[in-house]
Amino acid sequence: MRIPLAGGQNKRFSVNQDAQTLVNLYLDVDNEEQETSPAMYKVPGKSTFSAVGSGPIHALIEFGGAVLAVSNDDVYRIDSNGNETLIGSISFLDPSVACSKNRYQAIFVTDSGAWVSDGTSLTQVTDPDYPGSVSVDYLGGYFIFAIPDSQQFYISALDNGGSYDALDYAQAESNVDNIVTPIVDHEEVWLFGTDSTEVWYISGASDFPLARRQGATMEVGCAARRSVALADNTIFWLGRNRSGAGVVYRADGYNPQIISNRGIEYEISRMSQIDDAIAYTYLDSGHTFYVLTFPVGGKTFVYDASVQDQGKAWHVRETYGKGRDRGNCHVFAFNKHLVGDFEAGVIWELSRDVFSDGGLPIAWERTFPRIVSDFKRLFFRELTVNIERGVGLTNGDDPKIYLDWSDDGGHTWSSKREASMG
Repeated sequence: MRIPLAGGQNKRFSVNQDAQTLVNLYLDVDNEEQETSPAMYKVPGKSTFSAVGSGPIHALIEFGGAVLAVSNDDVYRIDSNGNETLIGSISFLDPSVACSKNRYQAIFVTDSGAWVSDGTSLTQVTDPDYPGSVSVDYLGGYFIFAIPDSQQFYISALDNGGSYDALDYAQAESNVDNIVTPIVDHEEVWLFGTDSTEVWYISGASDFPLARRQGATMEVGCAARRSVALADNTIFWLGRNRSGAGVVYRADGYNPQIISNRGIEYEISRMSQIDDAIAYTYLDSGHTFYVLTFPVGGKTFVYDASVQDQGKAWHVRETYGKGRDRGNCHVFAFNKHLVGDFEAGVIWELSRDVFSDGGLPIAWERTFPRIVSDFKRLFFRELTVNIERGVGLTNGDDPKIYLDWSDDGGHTWSSKREASMG
């Protein structure tokens, strides 16, 4: 009997329906090799790229041939060798930092102010016409912000994140909900509200350069401003509307398309807080990953846009002993995928050739579908797994594989049997 070992994270409210898990593994599909596809690969390991301040790492941005990193309330410039230079400090009440850049400046925004950098120094914005924001993006020479707890958004001066005009603002018009965050995609500004979303574009008008695009209004808003991210030529976010929250979407043109499966949505519904969710995206070996972390909930769910089946497209990432994945933010720089640690002042490099998570073991788990034959008794005398052996033998480690099974649909499990993968 061929067992459907490969699959995704889809554990339901009742494991009688579905008990499937996929932890620290993701699917890779090869349509030309039906006998060995799909396969499951381990998530990248992490090795130290740079030690930066006291941590945690709140934000990373590539700018001027270097990486600017926010470690706790300090901002560092990091070169391609991982050497760090302190360039200034910021402040905040809520440890949340948004950042963007134009041709000349990078900007960092918190609930306590905004700071601009030329890559070697950091200057706080002191213009009295700057009204504050917790989000920022860039389009056509302007930094774009939303005023917290309002329907208003505004822009900076052209190519200058330190200068503002009190008249350079507009208001979301289609609904009465407040703006959660703006994001720029395909030369348009998407204004995500709590219950709806509308799209603006550069009109070139002399009084205010943006105008609302007629007909581009969606009856889905955003449940967590830091969950909005760009990937795969579109936008991903954790959504909500007047009926509820906790569903993950991707934009198909101006149409919100649900990509979360019922198992992921059930896990989200159990959390006490979801508006703290953060997300980043990255592309690796043809796989586009949307990495969604719930800090209070202590979970990280990852969507793989290369897998068409939503039931198989999701997996969970866990740093050993921490619940969630330790990656807090991401930047692609120096031809490397770099992530900042959510606890320590460390920037990690992701690599498929590294077999530990920053010195911690990577524990993989796959619970595959139940095997049923018209609900008749089945006997299993042998299980054969096609697996790549002889890898991960570093520092004297001998990777192990464990097998346990359930005879009651996933409610209780046997003791584990162990074999070597070394």
